[in-house]
Amino acid sequence: MGKPPFSPREYRRIFRLLLAAAGVFLVLAVLFALLWIFKPNAGENGEEALSSLREENSRLESLLEERETVPVSEEASSSEEPTMTEPETDPPTEPQTEPITEPATEPPTEPTTEPSPASRTDWIYTPGIIKPSDPGPLEYTLDLGDLYEKLSILQGEMDEVPFLVGPDGTLVRRDSISFPDGAEILYRELPGSETDADGIPLLRVIDYEAMGYSTPTIALAYLDLDRNTFYSYRGDEVFFSASLIKVPYVYTLLEQIAKVNEIRRNNPSNDPGIGETLPEEWLRFFDLERKIVLTEASKQEGSGPIRDMDLSKGVEFTVLELISYSIRYSDNTAFRVLRDEFGYEFFQEVSRQLGIESVFSSFNKLTVSEAVRYLQALYRFYESYPEEAGILIGLMRQANHTVLIPYALGQKNVAHKYGWDEESYHDMALVFGEAPYAVCIMTNFDLASNDPDVDLYLRNLIQSVDRMHESFYR
Repeated sequence: MGKPPFSPREYRRIFRLLLAAAGVFLVLAVLFALLWIFKPNAGENGEEALSSLREENSRLESLLEERETVPVSEEASSSEEPTMTEPETDPPTEPQTEPITEPATEPPTEPTTEPSPASRTDWIYTPGIIKPSDPGPLEYTLDLGDLYEKLSILQGEMDEVPFLVGPDGTLVRRDSISFPDGAEILYRELPGSETDADGIPLLRVIDYEAMGYSTPTIALAYLDLDRNTFYSYRGDEVFFSASLIKVPYVYTLLEQIAKVNEIRRNNPSNDPGIGETLPEEWLRFFDLERKIVLTEASKQEGSGPIRDMDLSKGVEFTVLELISYSIRYSDNTAFRVLRDEFGYEFFQEVSRQLGIESVFSSFNKLTVSEAVRYLQALYRFYESYPEEAGILIGLMRQANHTVLIPYALGQKNVAHKYGWDEESYHDMALVFGEAPYAVCIMTNFDLASNDPDVDLYLRNLIQSVDRMHESFYR
């Protein structure tokens, strides 16, 4: 019998080496698995996050391809043609002042010039054509149930605003306020406080209100689109809506176009013997591909890229392109032209049907409760007319200034519209998914201070609403 190749000690050493190698391999495998699971997300603009949106918006993108603009006159065609293309990148998302886009009074309901098809009351109120898509009764009920504690927490977060408006009108953090030496500081006694020997309350806080400070106003509304569960904080507080109003107006315009398109599809020859008809000029008027000429006189102050374009020779925009600029870039010029062209009657009629009141005191007035009411109507319009409503929802998904609701909700499918101006900072959104909901937050924050904690605070509120919503479906 020969001698074994290894001694028992060497066998034990080999066994320990193999065991150590197996341990190292196991550790590496676990690390690799963890890295794979928690790898960084591609972000909002990543291919994975945008793949579904590209598919949903393919028709819209094909209609909004960059093209050379057509000069209005032959004289213009002999010179260099101005081009109308959307910027390669979105406008800056940092807050900047957006001027008021509407007068403080309601637009006149009676035309002062020859009525356009949009202001023809004999057509506007014809049943079956302009009748708004009925959103059904909105049940303003709050199903507390086991969520009462969550709602109480949200209520507390809304009450404890960490900012104040200073005597000079600027927004300041409560914990950053300091007073110069020798300044008189006013105090407010807390309930139940005892006093010291000099009669000074032992429990007291600085009375900022008596010293010229005020608490900014924040309002929030939430509506579950499946269950009609509704929650609001200062839901009836009227705000200057800034650019939020662009969504309700464009929604009502697209609804009119959808009704016309439906008649056009059902009766392509517009033959009275086949079905419902419309005058040819109305069919042409409510056409997304109809072209409207913009000139230098069309330009409006405030947000949007059109104001920086050369319109001196006249540039043609389609109705669809004006809608796109109004929502995607919050372009004030495009929105002004749309309203001048189509008027306000259909917007007012739909608003009456929805029970909206603020816009009748002034076009740019709105409450958070009314904002989610418009969003609910848009959502139901999408269920009935996905092609036309999908245009607006697709543009809202691409809208710039994503630092509030879209940022707060991460990779969720959000279609939103922001609005800001002096003492106005808002966002409203449809949040899609297995359980879709609408949410709107409006504030009178003045962003002159550019305090990043303002966005952080508002995002935290939105995330609290989202957590509350998800708890309904667990």
